Amino acid sequence: MIKLSSHELPEISPLFRGIDDSMLISCLQGSLGNAYVRAKKTPAAAVIISGDYSFWGGDPLSEDAAYLTEHFFDAAETDSSTAIFPDDRPQWIDTLTACIRNNPKAVPRYGIVKKDYDFNQELLQSFINNIPRGYTLNAFNKELYHQAMTSDWAKELCEYYESCDDFINNAIGFAAVKDGVLVSACSTMSLYDGGGELSVATHEDHRQKGLAYACASAVIKECTLRGIRPCWDAANLISKKMALTLGYEYKGDYTIVHMER
Repeated sequence: MIKLSSHELPEISPLFRGIDDSMLISCLQGSLGNAYVRAKKTPAAAVIISGDYSFWGGDPLSEDAAYLTEHFFDAAETDSSTAIFPDDRPQWIDTLTACIRNNPKAVPRYGIVKKDYDFNQELLQSFINNIPRGYTLNAFNKELYHQAMTSDWAKELCEYYESCDDFINNAIGFAAVKDGVLVSACSTMSLYDGGGELSVATHEDHRQKGLAYACASAVIKECTLRGIRPCWDAANLISKKMALTLGYEYKGDYTIVHMER
């Protein structure tokens, strides 16, 4: 697999048309992930790897697609990946699941409409105001960043940034804290020009208390103030319900492929 430089990304961007994902925009703008092809000259397919996510574009029936799938974990640094591909090229499901060495499994995901929303600010503020007694809502600082990065349940909130300073200076994040300990949070896990992809997580001992709603509401309000589009994508039905409650619109189900080394 050949790794492309950031200035070569515009050459492969047409291969990814049809993927409605804000993280992919960040990748194609060179702020996240690494892009790979089988050969630089007129590649028929390409893959971009960004942490636990991968984006697949081009002809899924090509030799390039089969090669990239077969050698995916030669380039990936993680032990698993959520593979996302254009809705109008479902053949990627067959190509990705045919590679048994990647332990593939096709699973549903729940799309949220990407657009500029006129959020109900009073509703968002009510979620913030209703944070339970004993918890505080705080903007991310260096201490909370390091807590998140050392917690399996919260690491995804911050891990796509190069450093603590990069996250603090560029990301938007709010956390629910109890006795000085991070227990729930929402952040712009990735940013691109004009928008960002939200990530929400809560420790299992503190769920069903409205903490995630409070954190997400605070991030959405801050994004609105800064003119940043807060994008949402739902990996499960709980996330879907949460998005709709906050004011997002449902786009429909789609399929991704989960792979493990």
